[in-house]
Amino acid sequence: MTADPRSRCHDGLRLSGGSRVSRVLARSPLLLLLTVACGELEEPILTESGDDTSSGTDSGSTTGSSGAGSTGESPDPPTSSPDPVTTGTSVTGEPDPTDGAVTTTTTSGDTTSTTDPSTTDASTTSTTGVDPVGPELPVPTAACPDIVDGDVSIHPAGLDGPRDVRIWVDLDAAEQADGPVVFYWHGTGGSPQEALTGIGDLGIQEILDLGGLVIAPTHDPMAGIFPWWLVLSETDDDLLLADEVLACAKEQIGVDPSRIYTLGFSAGGLHTSQMSIRRSNYIAAAAPYSGGLIFGATPPFQDPDNKFAAMIFHGGPGDFVVVGFDQASKDYAAYLDLNDDFNFLCDHGGGHTIPDAQDSVMQFFFDHPYGVGASPYAQGLPGDFPGYCDL
Repeated sequence: MTADPRSRCHDGLRLSGGSRVSRVLARSPLLLLLTVACGELEEPILTESGDDTSSGTDSGSTTGSSGAGSTGESPDPPTSSPDPVTTGTSVTGEPDPTDGAVTTTTTSGDTTSTTDPSTTDASTTSTTGVDPVGPELPVPTAACPDIVDGDVSIHPAGLDGPRDVRIWVDLDAAEQADGPVVFYWHGTGGSPQEALTGIGDLGIQEILDLGGLVIAPTHDPMAGIFPWWLVLSETDDDLLLADEVLACAKEQIGVDPSRIYTLGFSAGGLHTSQMSIRRSNYIAAAAPYSGGLIFGATPPFQDPDNKFAAMIFHGGPGDFVVVGFDQASKDYAAYLDLNDDFNFLCDHGGGHTIPDAQDSVMQFFFDHPYGVGASPYAQGLPGDFPGYCDL
């Protein structure tokens, strides 16, 4: 017999006690209510064409609807990949500590987070008709560790201790070009290795071949029953971590400031939705899997003039684990509509799972750089997109 999932939630909360959790409880009384109500969170499963491997619910066709094609092209897919990924299996296993990752550590500084206004200007016009300024990238707040392929420990100013991130980067390719940056935020019970499913090993290799990076943070256990602080509080530690890694990557190897993206699954999808809004001064596009906004959240747009794009996935009415992710996704879309941010929903009908849509997500990202203005998809989605996606 399995243990009562409520006891697991309560155990997790007790283990994460202390002053920081007290701070969260003070800011978010919903945490106590949710702790009482929560059940055991389901591990993400990659589904083929949106089919749910756990619930048996069929999704819509994967044949894309006719419409405007892509305006950007990505490189031919490579023949090798950074790590293997298995379709249709759990993706929440912890990474192998012997996978050759390099770990470096830095100490905290005393400065505060700032942004760099000198980054590349956008040359297109936003949907408001106002020429957008270039993305404002953060600058380091402490001594940067070496940005390498593997596990990196980093301690931004303002955090109580160092945090770990898994970075995928090809330093040789990065020397040749400033490439895109993709943040990946794992779900509850997951690890940074979940990026191998959420982005796909070929997708990661494609980013690396362009001189880019994939950045997948490890969650802070002190965050509580969900792995990311902003799911249930206003604590911005995870955003400060993202800022610092991005700033150090820009300083050491260079990044394309117009191609910074975020995606994640479940709790990571909830955080992705928050990050897209709260870091809209540099996020170009977002793709939450089973994410959205919960409990009537209305996070402030950091830069309401940057009309970023969002490809929003959910699994229909069966996408319910503690919260209803179908409604949360719709609430996120409606909130973006209020700011005229281009978005569309993809109901894959597979419940609480990661759909098999990684190629479409990567194409969506490449077609939506920062400041793109009117989306190239405004008149219709690319014909090879999943049929369950709809404007």
